[in-house]
Amino acid sequence: MPGCESEPRRPNVVIVVLDTLRRDATSLAADSPGLTPHLAALADESVVFTHAFSAAPWTVPSHASMMTGLLPSGHNCVSLRPRLDPRIPTLAQLAGEAGYATGAFYSNPWLSDKATQVLRGFEVQEQAEITGLFQLESQFGDQGGREISGDVSRWLGGRADDGRPFLMFVNILESHLSYDPPKVYRDEHLKDLHPGETVSIKWAHEYNAGLHPHDGVNWSIVERLYAGDVWSADRFLGEILQSLEREGLAENTVVIVTSDHGENLGDHGLMEHQFSLHETLLAVPLVVRVPIALRGKFDLSARSGERRHDPVQTTDLFATVLDIVGDDIYASPPSSRSLFEPPAEADRPLFAEYAGPAPGLLEMLRERHPAADVQRYARAIGSVRVGDLRLTADDRGSVELHDIARDPGQARDISAAHPEAVEALMQLLLRASRSASENLTPVEIDPETRRQLESLGYIH
Repeated sequence: MPGCESEPRRPNVVIVVLDTLRRDATSLAADSPGLTPHLAALADESVVFTHAFSAAPWTVPSHASMMTGLLPSGHNCVSLRPRLDPRIPTLAQLAGEAGYATGAFYSNPWLSDKATQVLRGFEVQEQAEITGLFQLESQFGDQGGREISGDVSRWLGGRADDGRPFLMFVNILESHLSYDPPKVYRDEHLKDLHPGETVSIKWAHEYNAGLHPHDGVNWSIVERLYAGDVWSADRFLGEILQSLEREGLAENTVVIVTSDHGENLGDHGLMEHQFSLHETLLAVPLVVRVPIALRGKFDLSARSGERRHDPVQTTDLFATVLDIVGDDIYASPPSSRSLFEPPAEADRPLFAEYAGPAPGLLEMLRERHPAADVQRYARAIGSVRVGDLRLTADDRGSVELHDIARDPGQARDISAAHPEAVEALMQLLLRASRSASENLTPVEIDPETRRQLESLGYIH
């Protein structure tokens, strides 16, 4: 009828988490396609966030933060109680209430409702089965990527019968231990290695327990095997993006690709992603693609292919997705800031928290090496980054300060030389924990803290 128009289609949203992917292992850091050609191609059509950081160094609290917008001390879904409080609204629940179909596809067993409830609210949950405590291997010899890709393709193929916009979450586990690249990658890039060469979860535990002296490890082989797994994760990302194109959904779908955390590859005397809050575990890739047709409404303050250098964290995905789905009823928590807002100031504080390892993990290390001093790992850690300064403090009274620009490997603690900066950042850290647990206002730099840090030359 004249004067009547159908309601514009609301955008679909796809979140892909490339589990255990350090930012510096991707094309986003190296500025070449390298190991992640599909991520590189997506980046050319997207805005890349160069200073994105996780709120936690391992799967459960990190995903809980993405799905709630809260810091770990706010949702408390951590190692000692890895189950999300049912009273905390999740992204999937809110999107569902806004009229979105929701689907989650993963193989990481930590993400299941029976384990943690971090994906509570997704009406469809497809878990690719992986078996083996120390292998995490699927029936196809991968870590679930092939089955997940097929499940995603079938689900997307059925969207025409639904009529609703959708929120789809995908976790691709391929970069996680064990590092065991597929044959096609080995034949091209690892011909000099034995076909059975891997880095197992068991070996990583033995290293953390002190059974493999650091200087006796060929770290080049470890890094190359991890790189092969990164390549494999990127391959499955490419298949998911192809499914969107094939079903004609790409031009009305906002795609967000990130990671839940990075990985230590012998860095700081550690393997895997426990026991620390170093940059190797917190610096993650973040790419957001807004299709051309949607860019007038959803402005990322940069053109496709450009980079934003303002500080962001994975908690920001919560507010960002709520902006897209149009939920204007639920207010995002202070720790979550939509990426569609104007870029944050360069001195926005970024926080990360680690509540400590599960007792069972320490016991596992002790079983590997009864004489090992594994209690050194039994500590809770918090960190705050402002500009180039990162403060890290634990519940034993240890405090370290690093200038990331001059010391990206965090090898030189400068806390003794800058007690004023230590005090200022420590106060920010304490206020963030209190604000997270009480859901108060955002923690921002007060004039006195700013003055102190400006006088040291770390913010401008």
